[in-house]
Amino acid sequence: MKGLTSLERVIVESLGKQGLPFEKIQEQTGVQENVCFNLIQALIIKGIISFDKNVYKINPNISPLIIEEINGKDAKREESLELIEAIIEMNSERIYRLQKVALDEKDEKIFKAMLYNLESFLKEANQKSQSTLTLKNKKIVFWGMSDVQKVINQIVVGE
Repeated sequence: MKGLTSLERVIVESLGKQGLPFEKIQEQTGVQENVCFNLIQALIIKGIISFDKNVYKINPNISPLIIEEINGKDAKREESLELIEAIIEMNSERIYRLQKVALDEKDEKIFKAMLYNLESFLKEANQKSQSTLTLKNKKIVFWGMSDVQKVINQIVVGE
């Protein structure tokens, strides 16, 4: 097993700390019924969730090795790539910008402060609305900055 797919992670996130019946998982995630069922079965086979008394729950006995595998750096990278690729390929309801920008030191500091403010805003907004929004109605937001040279090195040699 190498991490979780984005869809599997959505199922796991919908469960949180409580158990849910199938209908509630499907409602929370918005995943098509037959796909949702198949994902749940795959997660049961992987030992990540269990089924008891018509309720699905996160398996409390997941080994630390499996937890590291599904939440580790490689798993998060793969999930991020999957999500970003899906967003880029969407034809509607997306807002994203990617551009190379010349920033002097002063402007870079200002931009980093703006990113910090954005992160604080998103954290507060998430805490405020987390209990009132279903998982399927949440937003995916990504942001950041890197040097062109570092990105080029990553593409060329994987550094």
